[in-house]
Amino acid sequence: MTASSHRVPLTARPKDLAMFVYFLVHIPATVLMDVVPLYPSFIQALIKPLMDLQVWYVENLRDPLMADRELIWFNTFLHMEALIQLPIFIYAAWALYNNKRSVALLICVYAAHVITTVIPCLTTVALGKSTDFPFDVSSNQRTILLSMYSPWFFFPLWMLVECFGRVRSYEQAGISSKKTK
Repeated sequence: MTASSHRVPLTARPKDLAMFVYFLVHIPATVLMDVVPLYPSFIQALIKPLMDLQVWYVENLRDPLMADRELIWFNTFLHMEALIQLPIFIYAAWALYNNKRSVALLICVYAAHVITTVIPCLTTVALGKSTDFPFDVSSNQRTILLSMYSPWFFFPLWMLVECFGRVRSYEQAGISSKKTK
């Protein structure tokens, strides 16, 4: 077994464990909440509890992004989450679990993508005027929403820095091994 495929338990790799949990949690969150508005109308009767959960979320947390189905840019982000990010969540969780070094580059790409999609969400919630939203959002509700959206900026930022460092170290190790040959 090569060093890059040797299975070291996740408990011995706390940073990988944190990323593994992040990706693993994202799978049901995406399928059961985030992309529910994208499901075709013919299955709406089957997913009524999920649709009801979204209605509850919007009504109670006053999230104008999830409430406004006319926001083309936000709906585009939801499509990207379903089509691009969801497969990455599954693969990254598997690769982290199996200690695959090569996943670091994919996590860098994913993290940069997520950071650039969360920034418009944060700025819209923070700086949007009440006329921009389908309903009034109080300053307290904005604070709650910002505290809910912020981890999806900061954790990917940490992953980007962490995995970029890994990619650089793998690159340096590769360059060093070629020079010694």
